[in-house]
Parts: sequence; C-alpha cells; structure tokens
Amino acid sequence: MRKAIAVVVGVALLGGVAATANALEPGLYGIQSWSNGVFKIDETTGVATQLSTCSAFLSLSGASFLHGELYATDVLGGPGLYYGSIDVPTGAYTGVHGQDGGVNWHGLASSDAKGLTWSIDQDAGDILKSTDASGATTTIGYAGIDGRGMAYDDNHGILYATTFPGQLYTVDIDTAEATLIGDMGIATDLVGLAYDEFTDTLYANEGGSSMSLYTVDTATGAATLVGANGFVNIDGLAWIPEPCSLGLLVVGVLVARRRR
Repeated sequence: MRKAIAVVVGVALLGGVAATANALEPGLYGIQSWSNGVFKIDETTGVATQLSTCSAFLSLSGASFLHGELYATDVLGGPGLYYGSIDVPTGAYTGVHGQDGGVNWHGLASSDAKGLTWSIDQDAGDILKSTDASGATTTIGYAGIDGRGMAYDDNHGILYATTFPGQLYTVDIDTAEATLIGDMGIATDLVGLAYDEFTDTLYANEGGSSMSLYTVDTATGAATLVGANGFVNIDGLAWIPEPCSLGLLVVGVLVARRRR
C-alpha cells in the first residue's frame, strides 16, 4: 500500500513539471557564448536552429534543465546574478543568485529527481557546488578539475564533467572526488554535456574548432561525431525529455527509494 502511495504522490508532484516541460519540444538545447543565441539541436544530425537570443550576456556558460526550466551559469549581463533561468522562446533571463561571487562556473548539470543543479566554481579553486530549487547554494568539496562541461545521469546516479584540454571524469556528488574515465579526443575549452536517460546517451557539443555535436562513450570517454552545428561557440548543452518520460523517471526513482 505504501508503495502505491509513493507512486501517486510522485505523479501529483510531477504535475507542474510535466506542464512546464510540455511547452518545449523534447530533445537537445544549446546556448551560445558571446553571441547569446538559444538553440534547438537535432540529436541525429547535430544541426542547430536558433530559437531566440538571450537578453543577457553569456560568457563560457553552462546549461541544464531543472523541472522543465532552462538554467544557465556565467550570465554576466544581469544585475550581479550570474546563475539564473532563460525563457527559451523569448530569451528573457531571470537571475537567481550571484554564484558566491564567482564568474567561472563553466559547466552545469541537474537532477529532477534530486531537485539540484551542480557546477564547479573555478574562482573558488575548482570547488563542486550545488543549487537547490529555492536558489540556495551548498559547497560540497574540492573536485580538482575545471568542469568545462557537466551532465548528470539520473538512471545510475553519475555526475560527468570534462576538463581542458579534453578528458572526461565522473565526480562524486557527496565528496566531489573526481575520477578519470579517459580522453575524449576533442578540444573541450568550449564544450557542453547533456545526458539522455531514456537512451542512456551522453552528448557533448564542442563549440570551438569543430562546432559539432558528439556522442560520448561513458566507459572510455571517446567522442564520436554526430554532425556540425552550423554555429560557433555553442558551449552550453541541455536535454529535456518527453513530459510523460520525465514523469516515469521520477516516479521510478521514488519507487526504488521506497523499496530500499
């Protein structure tokens, strides 16, 4: 009986999430440093289509969806609020917090199940930090890598991060300890990561010399080309699932926790 209650509560909690996510087409989205573009990226071809222009200045920014809303880091055009949300259709930016004074949170990852985003604060000495849905930040610990691109796999509870010049790591969300997976074979000074939990696919978008989308082998770190974007400097990458799939994911996490 308690398991059934957990599922019902999970569905009820997801009502607002599904409604928000339903406003956007599922798939990959990207944001563009310095030119401030907001894009939809075809995950089968890599081609990017611009949807809007962010109202604030993006500078080596990370991106990730939390509860159907697109969040970004290192948005320098706001009133000192460098972490905030971007309305995809209009590009309007709403600041949430000032990144503890740091302006180099290059990557961003999120978990709908945990209600958190993560970034690595380079200005604080490569420290992993989380932000909850209220905007409160928590310092976790020393990661020792710059986290140029970041993504979280809710299926297996794994946080991925890249570091310049091109390595893929996992990062422990409780201790911040980083573990090397391998070399990606692409430059990662302008890079975004995003994870699709329903095909278990890690994507990377390299916005510099190749301007292209890749899939990444999570066992070896090796990147495989999908295709060119057609735009330079897309270095923030985010995945939003189908609304019904998002509901199933979080309900599944609730049931698994109840069983444990």
